Amino acid sequence: MTQTRPADAGHPDKRERKRENSWIKSAILILTSGGEGSLTLPNWLTLTRILILPLLVLFLLQGSPASRTIAATIFITAALTDWLDGYLARKHGQITPLGELLDPVADKLLIMAALLPLVALGKVDAWVVGILLGREFLVTAMRAVALHHGLVVAASPIGKAKMGLEVAAIILLIIELFPPVGTILIWGAMIVSLVSAIDYFRKIARELT
Repeated sequence: MTQTRPADAGHPDKRERKRENSWIKSAILILTSGGEGSLTLPNWLTLTRILILPLLVLFLLQGSPASRTIAATIFITAALTDWLDGYLARKHGQITPLGELLDPVADKLLIMAALLPLVALGKVDAWVVGILLGREFLVTAMRAVALHHGLVVAASPIGKAKMGLEVAAIILLIIELFPPVGTILIWGAMIVSLVSAIDYFRKIARELT
């Protein structure tokens, strides 16, 4: 008796292409469906903030007055998207676990992308930046542990205050306006960053115990 086989049964390449297309369609559906992990408009803004960081580093390292102006514009734009994505997420009810995870990561990358070139240019002490970046890695590790246990930790008010001090200090240091004030602000951010790290540790420990 003759058996009928599917038209593509003898063509593994066709089956593989269909499988790949199915995965692509599923990924697009997940990212655009508006579900908890989808890339909503606020999440797209957060990703945009990450994608423009190489330009920030490039113009900062050039060191000319014109490049500093462009770098400051990029940095301010990126910092504004941090406020805008949070505002839109709250206004339209689009606060998602993905956004709560991506937003602080984007903030850390933004600050690192600005501070490391400023160290190379001699505008910020390396040890201060070392403490700030060490704190960021520590908090990221604590967030990862919390996420492993199903706990998403949103940014705290203390962490937001630290971010505000860092942004103000970096803008002043980039455009070389009142450098002593910028230095004082970055030191203040360092102190607040240590306080916020302790706050995150206590919050995560309380939730996991």
